[in-house]
This record gives sequence, C-alpha cells and structure tokens, in this order.
Amino acid sequence: MDKVKVLVVLLALSLGGNIFLIMSGSENQFTSGVGRPLMYAYHQAFPPLENTTEDLVENGSTTSPYGVSAAEGEADYSGENLSLRDILLRMDDEGILDEEHLLMLLAEREWNMSVEQVEVAPEPEPTPDPNAWKEYSSTKWRFSIPYPPTWEVKEGSASSPAVTLSAPAETECSTQTTECYQYIASLTVSIDQKPETIVLEDYFNKKVSKLQKDLAITATSKSAPTTLSGNKAYWIEYYTRDSRGNPSKTFMQYFTILDKKVYILTYSGPYSTAENVYSRNKPDVEKMIKEFIVEREYRPV
Repeated sequence: MDKVKVLVVLLALSLGGNIFLIMSGSENQFTSGVGRPLMYAYHQAFPPLENTTEDLVENGSTTSPYGVSAAEGEADYSGENLSLRDILLRMDDEGILDEEHLLMLLAEREWNMSVEQVEVAPEPEPTPDPNAWKEYSSTKWRFSIPYPPTWEVKEGSASSPAVTLSAPAETECSTQTTECYQYIASLTVSIDQKPETIVLEDYFNKKVSKLQKDLAITATSKSAPTTLSGNKAYWIEYYTRDSRGNPSKTFMQYFTILDKKVYILTYSGPYSTAENVYSRNKPDVEKMIKEFIVEREYRPV
C-alpha cells in the first residue's frame, strides 16, 4: 500500500512534464515493457469512451476487445470486475508496478479523452405552470401587482384608473325569461396625483363623507389603520343601492399616501348575500392587495 501511494504521488508531480502522445504497439518504449496481463487490466480500468465490450471467441481462446489475449502461462484478468485500487495492488504483487507504467497508463488515457468529446445531453426545460400567477408592472406610474392567470388586464389612459384587472365573467340566465346576465368582479388601481391634503386620516374621512352623501352608502366594515405597500393605509367595505333602493354593488377600497400621491385600490362586484363572483374572488384580491408594491422615489437632500 505504501508503495502504491508513493507512486501515485510521483505520478501527480511528474504529470505536467511527462505526459505526451503514447501510441500502443510493441515498438513503443513504454508498452514494450508492459505484459499482456497489465494491458488487459488497464483497459478494464480505463475503457475507451465509445466502449465495445463484446468479447470475440476465436479458435477456442478468449480475445479481449483490445486485442489482448490470455496466452498460456500468462495472468488472465478476463471476467474479473477489478477496481483501479485492486489492479494497482495486483500489479504490485506481481512485481510489474513502477512509475513508468503509471505514466504510460495515464498518458494514454488523457490522449483518448482529448480526441473524443463526451456529449452531455441538455437538461430539459421545465414545463411552465399554467396556474402560476402573473405580474403587472407600470413603468409610468411605478407600481406592480400580481394577479391570477385567468384575469384580464386593461391599462387606463390616465391615472384614474391606471389599470383595471377583471376576474372571469360569470353568466346566469333567468329560468322565467330568455335573458342572461354577466357578473364581473374587478380591481382598479387609481392615483390621485394632486390630493387636497396629504394627511391620510383627513383624506380618508373626506372620501367616506363624500361617498355617504353622493351614493348613500352603507358601510359593512371600517378598519383601524392597516398597511398597503408597507405603508400606513385605511380601508372600507360598503355597498351601494340602485334607483329603487335595492342593494346593487359591493365595494372594498384601500387608501394610502406615498410621495405626496394617494393610491386607491378599489375592488367591486355585484351585491349578494350569498356566494357569488365577488365573494369567490375576494381571497385572490386580498392577496393581490397585500402584494401591491409602489416603487418609492428617493431624492438626495
């Protein structure tokens, strides 16, 4: 074992200056000193890159795929599954292991690897997930918001609204008439670029008072401060009535002020006391609002 380790170390130190093209054949100064058992053991440990391992049987004698046969009186390694360590120990026991042999073996192996390129199969591209959420980003208004892949995106021509994201429409037909109705829930992002005040509480209270005056809203929820894009925000959920006084539409609004602009996210859909398009899409909308991000404008002082 110590002799093998010493020879391997000597091989590593001498490799840079000693590896050169070695051609197999009896005329070669290295291969002429290597017996047939050694050559067969070498090819067992270092098969060529395009391996043809079928043995040929000629005249009753076994011939290796490398042209090395087991003649009478010679060691025969055929049929043995030897590791490189086992081969080195076997060579050491038989007294044929020296630095010259190791250099010859590695030089020929390096030559084979240099002339034949190993083809690596390309990794298959992952299949896109059809249910993966998408992201809408506005370079003009500097915000981004994720949305489900089935939703429709419509950019606005101004800042109010800057974008409208709509859930798939749901159709319901009357059993008494031939009329059918489409129910749509949507989320809009609007930006008030010149608010009357940049105090969030004052702005929110004025908005709620105006809604109560203009639309006679009925608030169902009014929160303590929350957050929007990591900033303090207020939200309110309410419904409006039609001309006959019947509930018609449900709204949920979030307000926050960033960089002297008011960002208003409004989710709306048909009013109903039962499950409908508004309530079914509400969990997705809450996630969209939670992950809404405004790119802040930082200016040097």
